[in-house]
Formats: sequence, C-alpha cells, structure tokens
Amino acid sequence: MSERTYGRRDLIDAFLATRQGERYGGYYPESSGYNAALRAHHEAMLDGLQRLYGVRLSREDAPDRVLFVLFQSTARSLLSLTTPWSGFLEAGLLHRRLEATGATGARVMAASDRIWSRNDESREDHLLILDELLIVFLGDRADRTFTAADLTAAGVDPTPPSTDDHPLYEG
Repeated sequence: MSERTYGRRDLIDAFLATRQGERYGGYYPESSGYNAALRAHHEAMLDGLQRLYGVRLSREDAPDRVLFVLFQSTARSLLSLTTPWSGFLEAGLLHRRLEATGATGARVMAASDRIWSRNDESREDHLLILDELLIVFLGDRADRTFTAADLTAAGVDPTPPSTDDHPLYEG
C-alpha cells in the first residue's frame, strides 16, 4: 500500500474547512469540543500546506489578488450550498409525515433528490474552479505533493482528531 500524499485538493479542503463556521470539513453540529479540535487541525493543515507550497491564500498575500477575489467568492458560494433538508440532525418524523401524504410526499422526495444531485454537481464544479485558480497561484509548484513526513517536518500532525476522544452530542 502506498503512502498517502497531500496535494492541492488537501490545501483547498483545509482552506474551506477554516471558513464560514462549520459547514465544511467534518464538523459535528452538537460537539463544541470535537469541533474546536477539528478546527485547530484544519488551521494547522492549511498553514502547513501553504508553507510547503510557498503560497498564502489571503487577500493581502495571494500571488494574483484579482483572481483571489474569484477564489474567495467561489469558496463562499460552495459553502452556501444547502438543501431544504440542511440543518436537520434527525428527519425521521418529516419522512414519516411526507410518506403519509402519499403522492405529494413522493413528489417532495423526488424534488429533494434532484436538489441533492444538482448540489453535488455544483459542489464538484466549484471545486474545479478552486483547483484551476490554485494551479495559477502555484505555477510550477502546482503538481507537488507532500507526505505525512513532510507535514510532520513542517510541524503539522496530519492525523485529524478522533471522534472517540470527544462527545459528539453534548446536551
């Protein structure tokens, strides 16, 4: 089995996971302890990968400030994708009530499925734009990848926090 490498997509994921609350990056809505540990991990990964790539993804330091405006806008757009079902931790009661309405519930679920599918397609297109812009920012460094050892040498533990170490549902 080959060693995991970290590349542009990991840099993009870390960038997104440190933006706009906790809508991207594996956060749990009801676990402040886990979320704090995960946010610290994403921030460390972002910092480490930026140092390894020799780039800063900020308005002040971006290699191309004009294109970085589009990069930020694309990130915000991706992070705002939702569905009518977004935010529900448990939707069993909603599903049962919709099923009880018969054909209406079936149409609602079919429309919901189409929204989820379109959001998935939109998410992939957003990620494509982010990757293409990152290629411009990185220039000849765009195809570089890094190992866990590279990240560790840069002072970053690439292992995310474990959900076993934090309660996922505080109450």
